[in-house]
Amino acid sequence: MGKLTNHKGYLPSIEKHKYKTDRPESCTAQINVRIPPSLKAELKNLDNWQELVRQTLTEAVKAKSA
Repeated sequence: MGKLTNHKGYLPSIEKHKYKTDRPESCTAQINVRIPPSLKAELKNLDNWQELVRQTLTEAVKAKSA
């Protein structure tokens, strides 16, 4: 098997595999919210549930701020 890293220890093609986003601000912050297990199970069954939660939180904060 060949060498996977260059002399600096990085993968040579790492730039093309880096995480990219089209958002104005990247989603790197995290929060921890306790919810009932049944709600978690329902959420996990939804397609793209993470984005749904982000959008719902954004709308709720905007509504409270207005």
